Amino acid sequence: MKRSDFLKSSLSLAGGWLLSGCKAAEQVAREVVKRQPGGDRALRDYDRYAKEFDRYAKIAHILKKYHDKGNLDDNDVLDVLHAWGATKTPAPKPRTKRRADAAKPFPVPDYKGGWRWPLDAGIVSSEFGKRWGGFHYGIDIAADMGTPIHAAAPGKVLYSDDKLRGYGNVVIIRHDERTTSIYGHNKVNKVRVGDEVKAGTLIALLGSTGHSTGPHLHFEVRRDSAAVPPRDLLPKSRF
Repeated sequence: MKRSDFLKSSLSLAGGWLLSGCKAAEQVAREVVKRQPGGDRALRDYDRYAKEFDRYAKIAHILKKYHDKGNLDDNDVLDVLHAWGATKTPAPKPRTKRRADAAKPFPVPDYKGGWRWPLDAGIVSSEFGKRWGGFHYGIDIAADMGTPIHAAAPGKVLYSDDKLRGYGNVVIIRHDERTTSIYGHNKVNKVRVGDEVKAGTLIALLGSTGHSTGPHLHFEVRRDSAAVPPRDLLPKSRF
């Protein structure tokens, strides 16, 4: 038997032990693999792939929670950033402080003001609803690259970055305790987390970043656990 085949056989045998969750079995498996030619390298590769799997699984869980239940809260956003390695994992004490801050009531319990279109001109290229065998949770507005994007209602910037897979440069604004709006695929974001914005405030320039086939804005509104059809909130117009 070739050394490479013998190592594969050992890894196959030990794989069940490594994934069993039993510390003793895992240690035995590591010793078995370590004694084979190339075993140290195989273990390093295994640990690296296991770490990557856990990272992507965590991100997928958080994003599924967002799509199924509604808004990403401050801690969800931080968890996504930590999983991507964008920020260092905080110590327990600061983490507790962030949760206490996030638990404070939002200044606007329920926003009842008006909404405006996030672009001054454009064409709705994809509506809210079923699309391509799935579901489109917002509307896509096509316009020229670099077109100014405005906040659709007053609020506070909850997220402004490009670490949410598929959205490219994206801004998320929290309007009250129940409602957020999402502006995705931007060329560049013009606001930072924590910024207070008014309806009409410039927040980004239109682009085609992330999973996009051309210049457009993906505009989405979430209220409680559900995506809201944006046209239900926006004024009637030629869009």
